[in-house]
Amino acid sequence: MFNRTQYKKRILFVGIPDMAYVGLDGLLMAGVNIVGVLGPKKDHNLFSEFRNFVISRGLNYIDYDELDEPQLIEKVKNLDVDAAVVCSFNYKVPKVLMDATKDGFINVHPSMLPKYRGGNPYSRVIMNGEAETGVTIHFMDEGFDTGDIIAQKPYHIHSKATMGTIFNELNVIGIELLLQVLQMYEAQPLPRLAQPRGDFVSGKGLSEQDLFINYNQSAEEIERFIRALNPFILASTTFRGNMMKIMKAEVASDAYSVPHPAGTVAKIEDDKFFIATSKGLIVPTVMQFGSFFIGDSKDFIRIVNPKIGEEFK
Repeated sequence: MFNRTQYKKRILFVGIPDMAYVGLDGLLMAGVNIVGVLGPKKDHNLFSEFRNFVISRGLNYIDYDELDEPQLIEKVKNLDVDAAVVCSFNYKVPKVLMDATKDGFINVHPSMLPKYRGGNPYSRVIMNGEAETGVTIHFMDEGFDTGDIIAQKPYHIHSKATMGTIFNELNVIGIELLLQVLQMYEAQPLPRLAQPRGDFVSGKGLSEQDLFINYNQSAEEIERFIRALNPFILASTTFRGNMMKIMKAEVASDAYSVPHPAGTVAKIEDDKFFIATSKGLIVPTVMQFGSFFIGDSKDFIRIVNPKIGEEFK
């Protein structure tokens, strides 16, 4: 099914879905010589699904419990791996495993390092109103996203981009850039540019509490926050004690003269309702309200019948 003769270097693929699906197939279709695959640990909820996917491609899937276990290190050494490539991996890779390959581990990171190191740069760049992000291919070291840079490619963030659109587009860009790096690696040692030291804006992951809308922010900030979590996580709020997930919202185009406390219903029309913020009004347009329905603002008004002054928390 796949041509594995184009590349000679022996590559260990390391990844966890969803990026691992795109990455693995992208490398296989290009003819990369993948001699083994490391996926999630056996107790991960996607272990069996990803293992079956890898086996269906005729590849060598390597089971393990811990990344520093002697059996795993020996298996990797016996594969005579030139380098490992990493496409989304939630575990810290120990030095003993990196040292089991000839030239180390190469990671695909969806930001322009050193900015947005961490587990969720997709959301953070939208929340912060960035105009640009990108992809970095870098060597891994014992830190998190701190290793020497091999190559980078910038990406313009569309004004209505969501976490989902950025995730999908950076996956494609990342694999294309990784293939360019691997082509270079076939002929010569890879370049290494040390990352600058200092404090940089973070791309850290989000906790459960981080997913709730803060109505003390401005309407523009909240609209970005909602896009930044759509569709994989979703922005949360509560109304009348029921959990509500908001997938899409708009900033009100017209000012409303009567002030209302942040988080309260400020205005209701036939097909939309307006929530007050610290600055401006936010208009949810697509939402899930408890277990009652998934629908639009018109459904919410018809089914829930909100009143001016009622509070979202």
